[in-house]
Amino acid sequence: MQEQRLRRILARVAFSGLVLGSMTLAACGSGNGGSSVDKHIKIATDFPVSGGDASATLPAEYAVNLAVQQNKDLGSGYTLEVVNKDDEGATGADPSVGEANVQQLVNDKEVMAIVGPFNSGVAKKEIPVVNAATLVEISPTNTNPGLTLRQYANANQIDFDKLHPSNKPNSYFRIPANDVVQGQADAKIALAAPVSAKTAFVVDDNSTYGKGLGDFFSDAFKAGGGTIVGTRASITSDQVANLPQLATTIKGLNPDAVFYGGVTSQGGPVLKKDLVAIGYTKPMVGGDGIAADPGFIDKAGAAAAGTIGTVAAPDPSALTSSNAAAFKSAYTSFVQGKQNNDLLPYSSQAYDAAMIEITAIKNLIQANKSVTRANVRDEVAAIHYDGITGSISFDQNGDNAGSKVFAVYAVDPAKAAGKWSYETQINV
Repeated sequence: MQEQRLRRILARVAFSGLVLGSMTLAACGSGNGGSSVDKHIKIATDFPVSGGDASATLPAEYAVNLAVQQNKDLGSGYTLEVVNKDDEGATGADPSVGEANVQQLVNDKEVMAIVGPFNSGVAKKEIPVVNAATLVEISPTNTNPGLTLRQYANANQIDFDKLHPSNKPNSYFRIPANDVVQGQADAKIALAAPVSAKTAFVVDDNSTYGKGLGDFFSDAFKAGGGTIVGTRASITSDQVANLPQLATTIKGLNPDAVFYGGVTSQGGPVLKKDLVAIGYTKPMVGGDGIAADPGFIDKAGAAAAGTIGTVAAPDPSALTSSNAAAFKSAYTSFVQGKQNNDLLPYSSQAYDAAMIEITAIKNLIQANKSVTRANVRDEVAAIHYDGITGSISFDQNGDNAGSKVFAVYAVDPAKAAGKWSYETQINV
Protein backbone atom coordinates (compact mmCIF):
# COMPACT_ATOMS: atom_id res chain seq x y z
CA MET A 1 0.00 0.00 0.00
CA GLN A 2 2.70 2.45 0.95
CA GLU A 3 4.62 1.65 -2.24
CA GLN A 4 1.51 2.28 -4.37
CA ARG A 5 0.79 5.56 -2.56
CA LEU A 6 4.40 6.68 -3.07
CA ARG A 7 4.07 5.97 -6.81
CA ARG A 8 0.88 8.07 -6.97
CA ILE A 9 2.58 11.01 -5.19
CA LEU A 10 5.60 10.84 -7.51
CA ALA A 11 3.27 10.76 -10.53
CA ARG A 12 1.41 13.85 -9.31
CA VAL A 13 4.68 15.67 -8.70
CA ALA A 14 5.88 14.82 -12.20
CA PHE A 15 2.57 15.94 -13.73
CA SER A 16 2.66 19.21 -11.77
CA GLY A 17 6.19 19.86 -12.94
CA LEU A 18 5.13 19.27 -16.53
CA VAL A 19 2.20 21.70 -16.19
CA LEU A 20 4.34 24.29 -14.45
CA GLY A 21 6.98 23.99 -17.15
CA SER A 22 4.36 24.42 -19.86
CA MET A 23 2.94 27.48 -18.11
CA THR A 24 6.42 28.98 -17.81
CA LEU A 25 7.10 28.43 -21.50
CA ALA A 26 3.74 29.99 -22.41
CA ALA A 27 4.46 33.00 -20.23
CA CYS A 28 7.89 33.44 -21.78
CA GLY A 29 6.34 33.30 -25.24
CA SER A 30 3.63 35.85 -24.51
CA GLY A 31 5.56 38.83 -23.18
CA ASN A 32 3.90 42.22 -23.36
CA GLY A 33 1.16 42.17 -25.98
CA GLY A 34 0.62 38.40 -26.26
CA SER A 35 2.18 35.52 -28.14
CA SER A 36 4.12 35.72 -31.38
CA VAL A 37 0.79 35.42 -33.20
CA ASP A 38 -0.43 38.46 -31.28
CA LYS A 39 2.59 40.38 -32.56
CA HIS A 40 1.13 40.39 -36.06
CA ILE A 41 -0.73 43.71 -36.22
CA LYS A 42 -3.06 45.05 -38.88
CA ILE A 43 -4.13 48.52 -39.94
CA ALA A 44 -7.16 48.75 -42.21
CA THR A 45 -8.61 51.19 -44.73
CA ASP A 46 -12.25 51.72 -45.68
CA PHE A 47 -12.82 53.79 -48.83
CA PRO A 48 -15.17 53.47 -51.86
CA VAL A 49 -12.51 52.36 -54.33
CA SER A 50 -14.39 50.39 -56.99
CA GLY A 51 -16.89 52.93 -58.37
CA GLY A 52 -17.16 56.40 -59.79
CA ASP A 53 -15.11 58.02 -57.04
CA ALA A 54 -12.09 55.69 -57.41
CA SER A 55 -10.02 58.44 -59.04
CA ALA A 56 -10.24 60.35 -55.75
CA THR A 57 -10.22 57.47 -53.27
CA LEU A 58 -7.60 55.04 -54.56
CA PRO A 59 -4.79 57.60 -54.11
CA ALA A 60 -5.74 57.80 -50.41
CA GLU A 61 -5.70 54.01 -50.09
CA TYR A 62 -2.32 53.84 -51.85
CA ALA A 63 -0.85 56.33 -49.38
CA VAL A 64 -1.91 54.19 -46.41
CA ASN A 65 -0.53 51.07 -48.06
CA LEU A 66 2.76 52.88 -48.60
CA ALA A 67 2.98 53.83 -44.91
CA VAL A 68 2.40 50.21 -43.92
CA GLN A 69 4.97 48.92 -46.40
CA GLN A 70 7.53 51.33 -44.96
CA ASN A 71 6.81 50.03 -41.45
CA LYS A 72 6.28 46.30 -41.95
CA ASP A 73 8.81 45.63 -39.18
CA LEU A 74 7.66 47.47 -36.06
CA GLY A 75 10.50 46.17 -33.88
CA SER A 76 10.62 43.69 -30.98
CA GLY A 77 9.17 40.99 -33.21
CA TYR A 78 6.05 42.93 -34.18
CA THR A 79 5.00 42.99 -37.84
CA LEU A 80 2.45 45.15 -39.65
CA GLU A 81 -0.02 44.35 -42.43
CA VAL A 82 -2.70 46.40 -44.20
CA VAL A 83 -6.28 45.28 -44.84
CA ASN A 84 -8.13 47.23 -47.56
CA LYS A 85 -11.92 47.39 -47.39
CA ASP A 86 -14.23 48.81 -50.07
CA ASP A 87 -17.48 50.49 -48.98
CA GLU A 88 -18.76 50.97 -52.53
CA GLY A 89 -22.43 50.13 -53.00
CA ALA A 90 -24.74 50.07 -56.00
CA THR A 91 -24.68 53.85 -56.51
CA GLY A 92 -21.61 55.06 -54.60
CA ALA A 93 -20.26 54.96 -51.06
CA ASP A 94 -22.75 52.91 -49.05
CA PRO A 95 -23.07 53.53 -45.28
CA SER A 96 -24.44 50.02 -44.70
CA VAL A 97 -21.49 48.44 -46.52
CA GLY A 98 -19.11 50.59 -44.48
CA GLU A 99 -20.78 49.55 -41.25
CA ALA A 100 -20.51 45.87 -42.19
CA ASN A 101 -16.85 46.34 -43.16
CA VAL A 102 -15.99 47.90 -39.82
CA GLN A 103 -17.84 45.19 -37.91
CA GLN A 104 -15.69 42.62 -39.72
CA LEU A 105 -12.59 44.58 -38.74
CA VAL A 106 -13.76 44.71 -35.12
CA ASN A 107 -14.06 40.92 -35.18
CA ASP A 108 -10.46 40.58 -36.39
CA LYS A 109 -8.51 40.95 -33.15
CA GLU A 110 -5.28 41.74 -34.99
CA VAL A 111 -6.75 45.00 -36.36
CA MET A 112 -5.58 47.85 -34.13
CA ALA A 113 -6.66 50.89 -36.16
CA ILE A 114 -8.51 52.04 -39.29
CA VAL A 115 -7.87 54.88 -41.74
CA GLY A 116 -11.19 56.11 -43.13
CA PRO A 117 -13.89 56.39 -44.07
CA PHE A 118 -13.89 58.76 -47.03
CA ASN A 119 -17.52 59.90 -46.83
CA SER A 120 -19.28 61.55 -43.88
CA GLY A 121 -22.45 59.55 -44.49
CA VAL A 122 -20.45 56.34 -44.09
CA ALA A 123 -18.80 57.73 -40.96
CA LYS A 124 -22.24 58.25 -39.41
CA LYS A 125 -22.72 54.47 -39.50
CA GLU A 126 -19.18 53.47 -38.61
CA ILE A 127 -18.52 55.71 -35.60
CA PRO A 128 -20.93 53.88 -33.24
CA VAL A 129 -19.19 50.59 -34.12
CA VAL A 130 -15.62 51.79 -33.53
CA ASN A 131 -16.55 53.65 -30.35
CA ALA A 132 -18.29 50.58 -28.94
CA ALA A 133 -15.17 48.50 -29.69
CA THR A 134 -12.61 51.18 -28.70
CA LEU A 135 -11.01 50.76 -32.14
CA VAL A 136 -9.23 53.85 -33.46
CA GLU A 137 -10.51 55.28 -36.73
CA ILE A 138 -8.89 58.37 -38.26
CA SER A 139 -10.49 59.94 -41.31
CA PRO A 140 -8.35 62.00 -43.68
CA THR A 141 -11.45 63.38 -45.42
CA ASN A 142 -14.65 63.55 -43.31
CA THR A 143 -15.90 67.13 -42.99
CA ASN A 144 -19.48 67.02 -41.67
CA PRO A 145 -19.42 68.93 -38.35
CA GLY A 146 -22.22 66.89 -36.75
CA LEU A 147 -19.93 63.86 -36.57
CA THR A 148 -17.98 65.43 -33.71
CA LEU A 149 -19.93 68.51 -32.57
CA ARG A 150 -23.31 68.05 -30.89
CA GLN A 151 -24.67 71.46 -31.90
CA TYR A 152 -24.59 70.45 -35.59
CA ALA A 153 -25.82 66.86 -35.22
CA ASN A 154 -29.62 67.27 -35.43
CA ALA A 155 -29.47 69.49 -38.51
CA ASN A 156 -27.46 66.74 -40.23
CA GLN A 157 -29.78 63.91 -39.15
CA ILE A 158 -27.18 62.55 -36.75
CA ASP A 159 -28.04 60.92 -33.41
CA PHE A 160 -25.07 62.25 -31.48
CA ASP A 161 -25.60 60.07 -28.40
CA LYS A 162 -25.66 56.97 -30.59
CA LEU A 163 -22.36 57.97 -32.16
CA HIS A 164 -20.75 58.99 -28.88
CA PRO A 165 -22.14 57.00 -25.93
CA SER A 166 -21.18 58.57 -22.61
CA ASN A 167 -19.74 55.34 -21.21
CA LYS A 168 -17.20 54.91 -24.04
CA PRO A 169 -14.08 56.94 -24.86
CA ASN A 170 -14.01 58.60 -28.27
CA SER A 171 -12.16 56.44 -30.79
CA TYR A 172 -13.02 58.46 -33.92
CA PHE A 173 -10.67 61.22 -35.07
CA ARG A 174 -10.31 63.31 -38.22
CA ILE A 175 -7.69 65.56 -39.78
CA PRO A 176 -9.50 68.10 -42.06
CA ALA A 177 -11.48 71.19 -41.09
CA ASN A 178 -15.26 70.76 -41.07
CA ASP A 179 -17.95 71.88 -43.52
CA VAL A 180 -18.96 74.93 -41.50
CA VAL A 181 -15.58 76.37 -42.44
CA GLN A 182 -15.61 74.85 -45.93
CA GLY A 183 -19.05 76.32 -46.66
CA GLN A 184 -17.72 79.73 -45.64
CA ALA A 185 -14.65 79.30 -47.85
CA ASP A 186 -16.79 78.23 -50.81
CA ALA A 187 -19.14 81.21 -50.31
CA LYS A 188 -16.17 83.60 -50.29
CA ILE A 189 -14.97 82.08 -53.55
CA ALA A 190 -18.41 82.50 -55.12
CA LEU A 191 -18.77 86.10 -53.93
CA ALA A 192 -15.28 87.23 -54.91
CA ALA A 193 -13.71 87.73 -58.35
CA PRO A 194 -13.50 86.09 -60.77
CA VAL A 195 -16.88 84.44 -59.98
CA SER A 196 -18.37 87.60 -58.43
CA ALA A 197 -21.75 85.96 -57.91
CA LYS A 198 -24.66 87.87 -56.45
CA THR A 199 -27.08 84.96 -56.95
CA ALA A 200 -26.59 81.20 -56.72
CA PHE A 201 -28.63 78.04 -57.24
CA VAL A 202 -27.80 75.20 -54.80
CA VAL A 203 -27.74 71.49 -55.63
CA ASP A 204 -26.73 68.64 -53.29
CA ASP A 205 -26.28 64.88 -53.73
CA ASN A 206 -28.75 63.95 -50.98
CA SER A 207 -25.94 62.69 -48.70
CA THR A 208 -25.03 63.74 -45.16
CA TYR A 209 -21.96 65.46 -46.59
CA GLY A 210 -23.64 67.10 -49.58
CA LYS A 211 -26.72 68.41 -47.81
CA GLY A 212 -24.68 69.77 -44.91
CA LEU A 213 -22.20 71.53 -47.18
CA GLY A 214 -25.07 73.00 -49.20
CA ASP A 215 -26.59 74.38 -46.01
CA PHE A 216 -23.35 75.96 -44.80
CA PHE A 217 -22.62 77.45 -48.22
CA SER A 218 -26.14 78.93 -48.39
CA ASP A 219 -25.86 80.49 -44.93
CA ALA A 220 -22.46 82.01 -45.64
CA PHE A 221 -23.39 83.17 -49.14
CA LYS A 222 -26.47 85.00 -47.83
CA ALA A 223 -24.47 86.45 -44.91
CA GLY A 224 -22.04 87.84 -47.48
CA GLY A 225 -24.80 89.65 -49.35
CA GLY A 226 -25.69 86.99 -51.93
CA THR A 227 -29.12 85.57 -52.75
CA ILE A 228 -30.07 81.91 -53.16
CA VAL A 229 -32.54 81.54 -56.05
CA GLY A 230 -34.97 78.75 -56.88
CA THR A 231 -35.80 75.63 -54.90
CA ARG A 232 -32.90 73.55 -53.61
CA ALA A 233 -32.44 70.36 -55.66
CA SER A 234 -31.07 66.96 -54.56
CA ILE A 235 -29.64 64.62 -57.19
CA THR A 236 -28.14 61.13 -57.19
CA SER A 237 -26.53 58.93 -59.81
CA ASP A 238 -29.76 57.06 -60.54
CA GLN A 239 -31.44 60.34 -61.54
CA VAL A 240 -29.00 61.29 -64.31
CA ALA A 241 -31.73 60.98 -66.93
CA ASN A 242 -33.62 63.81 -65.20
CA LEU A 243 -30.69 66.23 -65.08
CA PRO A 244 -31.43 67.95 -68.45
CA GLN A 245 -34.74 69.05 -66.95
CA LEU A 246 -32.98 70.43 -63.87
CA ALA A 247 -30.46 72.17 -66.13
CA THR A 248 -33.32 73.86 -67.99
CA THR A 249 -34.80 75.03 -64.69
CA ILE A 250 -31.47 76.48 -63.60
CA LYS A 251 -30.91 78.24 -66.92
CA GLY A 252 -34.35 79.81 -66.63
CA LEU A 253 -33.44 81.29 -63.24
CA ASN A 254 -30.07 82.46 -64.66
CA PRO A 255 -28.08 82.50 -61.37
CA ASP A 256 -24.56 83.90 -61.41
CA ALA A 257 -23.26 80.52 -60.19
CA VAL A 258 -24.40 77.01 -59.35
CA PHE A 259 -23.19 75.46 -56.12
CA TYR A 260 -22.90 71.67 -56.00
CA GLY A 261 -22.54 70.02 -52.61
CA GLY A 262 -21.69 66.42 -53.36
CA VAL A 263 -19.26 63.91 -54.81
CA THR A 264 -18.33 63.22 -58.42
CA SER A 265 -20.19 59.91 -58.72
CA GLN A 266 -23.58 61.36 -57.83
CA GLY A 267 -24.20 63.49 -60.91
CA GLY A 268 -22.39 66.80 -60.40
CA PRO A 269 -20.23 66.60 -63.54
CA VAL A 270 -23.17 65.33 -65.61
CA LEU A 271 -25.23 68.33 -64.49
CA LYS A 272 -22.38 70.65 -65.46
CA LYS A 273 -22.25 69.03 -68.90
CA ASP A 274 -26.02 69.34 -69.33
CA LEU A 275 -25.92 73.01 -68.34
CA VAL A 276 -23.25 73.83 -70.90
CA ALA A 277 -25.15 71.85 -73.54
CA ILE A 278 -28.10 74.25 -73.27
CA GLY A 279 -25.98 77.39 -73.20
CA TYR A 280 -25.50 78.04 -69.46
CA THR A 281 -21.73 78.50 -69.06
CA LYS A 282 -21.50 80.36 -65.76
CA PRO A 283 -19.33 78.90 -62.97
CA MET A 284 -20.05 75.87 -60.86
CA VAL A 285 -18.63 76.06 -57.32
CA GLY A 286 -18.15 72.95 -55.21
CA GLY A 287 -16.36 71.43 -52.26
CA ASP A 288 -13.93 68.58 -51.74
CA GLY A 289 -16.37 66.06 -53.21
CA ILE A 290 -15.38 67.23 -56.69
CA ALA A 291 -12.45 69.67 -56.52
CA ALA A 292 -9.13 68.24 -57.77
CA ASP A 293 -10.85 64.97 -58.73
CA PRO A 294 -9.76 63.89 -62.24
CA GLY A 295 -12.96 61.87 -62.46
CA PHE A 296 -15.03 65.06 -62.52
CA ILE A 297 -13.27 66.20 -65.68
CA ASP A 298 -13.49 62.73 -67.21
CA LYS A 299 -17.28 62.81 -66.84
CA ALA A 300 -17.91 66.48 -67.67
CA GLY A 301 -15.39 66.70 -70.51
CA ALA A 302 -14.79 70.18 -71.93
CA ALA A 303 -17.88 71.38 -70.02
CA ALA A 304 -15.87 71.14 -66.79
CA ALA A 305 -14.31 74.53 -67.64
CA GLY A 306 -15.40 77.16 -65.18
CA THR A 307 -15.67 74.79 -62.21
CA ILE A 308 -13.97 75.95 -59.02
CA GLY A 309 -13.84 74.41 -55.58
CA THR A 310 -12.04 73.64 -52.35
CA VAL A 311 -10.33 70.60 -50.85
CA ALA A 312 -9.87 70.39 -47.08
CA ALA A 313 -6.20 69.50 -47.45
CA PRO A 314 -3.03 71.14 -48.74
CA ASP A 315 -2.06 70.79 -52.38
CA PRO A 316 0.97 68.50 -52.84
CA SER A 317 2.91 71.37 -54.41
CA ALA A 318 2.58 73.31 -51.15
CA LEU A 319 4.30 70.52 -49.19
CA THR A 320 7.96 71.48 -49.35
CA SER A 321 9.60 69.94 -46.28
CA SER A 322 12.23 67.24 -46.67
CA ASN A 323 9.82 64.67 -45.22
CA ALA A 324 7.15 65.72 -47.72
CA ALA A 325 9.63 65.45 -50.59
CA ALA A 326 10.57 61.95 -49.43
CA PHE A 327 6.90 60.98 -49.25
CA LYS A 328 6.14 62.28 -52.73
CA SER A 329 9.11 60.42 -54.19
CA ALA A 330 8.17 57.20 -52.40
CA TYR A 331 4.53 57.54 -53.43
CA THR A 332 5.44 58.00 -57.09
CA SER A 333 7.52 54.81 -57.05
CA PHE A 334 4.93 52.86 -55.06
CA VAL A 335 1.98 53.61 -57.39
CA GLN A 336 3.81 53.13 -60.67
CA GLY A 337 1.61 51.05 -62.96
CA LYS A 338 -1.44 51.27 -60.68
CA GLN A 339 -4.74 52.73 -61.88
CA ASN A 340 -5.93 56.15 -60.63
CA ASN A 341 -2.50 56.83 -59.18
CA ASP A 342 -2.39 60.66 -59.18
CA LEU A 343 -0.98 62.20 -56.02
CA LEU A 344 -3.98 64.12 -54.67
CA PRO A 345 -4.37 66.34 -51.57
CA TYR A 346 -6.07 63.63 -49.51
CA SER A 347 -3.24 61.20 -50.25
CA SER A 348 -1.03 63.22 -47.94
CA GLN A 349 -3.59 63.34 -45.13
CA ALA A 350 -4.26 59.61 -45.50
CA TYR A 351 -0.54 59.00 -45.15
CA ASP A 352 -0.42 61.18 -42.02
CA ALA A 353 -3.43 59.35 -40.56
CA ALA A 354 -1.71 56.00 -41.07
CA MET A 355 1.56 57.28 -39.64
CA ILE A 356 -0.20 58.61 -36.53
CA GLU A 357 -1.61 55.14 -35.91
CA ILE A 358 1.72 53.46 -36.64
CA THR A 359 3.55 55.92 -34.36
CA ALA A 360 1.07 55.21 -31.55
CA ILE A 361 1.69 51.47 -31.91
CA LYS A 362 5.46 51.95 -32.00
CA ASN A 363 5.30 54.13 -28.89
CA LEU A 364 3.60 51.29 -27.01
CA ILE A 365 6.14 48.73 -28.22
CA GLN A 366 9.09 50.92 -27.27
CA ALA A 367 7.57 51.58 -23.83
CA ASN A 368 7.15 47.81 -23.35
CA LYS A 369 3.37 48.24 -23.05
CA SER A 370 0.73 45.88 -24.40
CA VAL A 371 -0.45 46.73 -27.90
CA THR A 372 -4.19 46.74 -27.29
CA ARG A 373 -6.93 48.73 -28.97
CA ALA A 374 -7.55 50.72 -25.80
CA ASN A 375 -3.86 51.59 -25.43
CA VAL A 376 -3.58 52.57 -29.10
CA ARG A 377 -6.63 54.81 -28.69
CA ASP A 378 -5.10 56.53 -25.67
CA GLU A 379 -1.82 57.09 -27.53
CA VAL A 380 -3.63 58.62 -30.52
CA ALA A 381 -5.79 60.85 -28.32
CA ALA A 382 -2.68 62.29 -26.67
CA ILE A 383 -0.41 62.47 -29.71
CA HIS A 384 1.31 65.57 -31.08
CA TYR A 385 2.48 64.53 -34.50
CA ASP A 386 4.48 66.60 -36.97
CA GLY A 387 3.20 65.20 -40.24
CA ILE A 388 3.86 66.06 -43.84
CA THR A 389 0.65 68.14 -43.87
CA GLY A 390 1.47 69.99 -40.64
CA SER A 391 1.25 69.65 -36.89
CA ILE A 392 -1.60 67.33 -35.87
CA SER A 393 -3.17 66.76 -32.46
CA PHE A 394 -6.74 66.02 -31.46
CA ASP A 395 -9.14 67.83 -29.15
CA GLN A 396 -11.64 66.09 -26.88
CA ASN A 397 -14.11 65.81 -29.76
CA GLY A 398 -11.65 64.06 -32.06
CA ASP A 399 -11.14 67.09 -34.29
CA ASN A 400 -7.69 68.20 -35.39
CA ALA A 401 -6.51 70.94 -33.04
CA GLY A 402 -3.48 71.63 -35.23
CA SER A 403 -3.01 73.25 -38.62
CA LYS A 404 -5.81 72.98 -41.20
CA VAL A 405 -6.01 74.34 -44.73
CA PHE A 406 -8.19 74.47 -47.82
CA ALA A 407 -6.64 74.27 -51.26
CA VAL A 408 -8.56 76.04 -54.05
CA TYR A 409 -8.73 74.50 -57.53
CA ALA A 410 -10.23 75.56 -60.85
CA VAL A 411 -10.73 74.04 -64.28
CA ASP A 412 -9.25 76.72 -66.52
CA PRO A 413 -8.31 75.60 -70.06
CA ALA A 414 -6.07 78.67 -70.39
CA LYS A 415 -3.87 77.31 -67.59
CA ALA A 416 -4.11 73.55 -68.11
CA ALA A 417 -6.28 71.79 -70.65
CA GLY A 418 -8.29 68.95 -69.18
CA LYS A 419 -6.88 69.32 -65.69
CA TRP A 420 -7.53 71.03 -62.39
CA SER A 421 -5.24 73.98 -61.66
CA TYR A 422 -4.16 74.73 -58.11
CA GLU A 423 -5.01 78.37 -57.40
CA THR A 424 -4.27 79.22 -53.77
CA GLN A 425 -4.42 78.02 -50.18
CA ILE A 426 -6.74 79.20 -47.41
CA ASN A 427 -5.39 78.73 -43.88
CA VAL A 428 -7.92 78.23 -41.08
